[in-house]
Amino acid sequence: MTQNHTYITSSRKSGERFVLRCFIFSVIIPLLAFFISCKDKVENQKTEKSEKIRVRTAGYEKTDYEFKLDFSGEVKAWKIVNMSFNVPGKIDRFYFDEGYRVKKGDLLAKLEQDDYHVLRDQAYAQWEKANRDYERNNRLFEEGSVREQIVQDSHTALKAAKAALDATELSLKHCLLYAPFNGHVAYRFGEEKEMVAGGQTIFTIMDLSRLVIEVGVPEKRISQIIKGQRASVTFEAVPGKIFSGRVSQVAVSSLPDIRLFKVEVTVQNTDLIIKPGMTALTTISTNTLNDVCVFSLDITVLRNGSRVLFLALDGQAKKVILKDYIISGDKIIVRDPLPEKGQIITSGQDILFDGIQISVIEEDNSI
Repeated sequence: MTQNHTYITSSRKSGERFVLRCFIFSVIIPLLAFFISCKDKVENQKTEKSEKIRVRTAGYEKTDYEFKLDFSGEVKAWKIVNMSFNVPGKIDRFYFDEGYRVKKGDLLAKLEQDDYHVLRDQAYAQWEKANRDYERNNRLFEEGSVREQIVQDSHTALKAAKAALDATELSLKHCLLYAPFNGHVAYRFGEEKEMVAGGQTIFTIMDLSRLVIEVGVPEKRISQIIKGQRASVTFEAVPGKIFSGRVSQVAVSSLPDIRLFKVEVTVQNTDLIIKPGMTALTTISTNTLNDVCVFSLDITVLRNGSRVLFLALDGQAKKVILKDYIISGDKIIVRDPLPEKGQIITSGQDILFDGIQISVIEEDNSI
């Protein structure tokens, strides 16, 4: 009896364990598998999101780029003439002072002319006498009363008298000083009633309608500059205004004792606000590249000896190996065929590779 009870009890326990195993396999294990599956999906999503590299981008488009060289120079008048009397004398009168504007042909000053009038009258009298002598001797020669030599000598005397008369007339004209062109009186020397020598400077006249900026160019740069290139000029004395100019002269030899070549840039000075002696900052445009992309140099990286940049395209980084480019200061001018417009990665590019997923966190307005 006891043995049967024990057997029944053991059979019942075995049945309960069997039922429990069935429950575990049919209910618990599928539930665990479901939860594990959900967990894996969540972790995969997190992993996918964490693999996207956060970057900044900026728009770009093709443009024209000018190569420029900057120089400091001094302003000079386009045309400068020192005016003087060709004959000595006493200054009778000045008609213009320093700073005055003059027109071509204006009388600037004159010498006292009394002495030159006396000389002219004497020369005229001698010419009249020489002319009468020549006419009389010529008439007598025709009558056969004098030799031909006498006629020739009187004709020579007449020509000498005429030359002397012309010289006195010219001296009278040289007592008057006229402006050679439209301009300004930069300097005036001497005073009225003061004696001056012939050739002594009395006025300095400047044409300020155009000005010349002289700059010194190092020998390593002079080959880039040619006559006719465009230039822009600014002056500390005229803030906020940019003047346009042209290279008008390029020296073929360096200045003595220094390895600099003189280059002249001519600018228009219509308003006459630029003055000789001012300091100018001159920017000369030496060359222009058309249809290029201009970027800041620091958006590129070096990979295996090549310079590369990355474009943002459909949520991925597109690697571009640059082959045709020029570095100018902190800029890189790219002539490689890039899309006409696009988004270039400006930050985070150091850890990128081609095709990696990216997340744009900010777009810059410029690069």
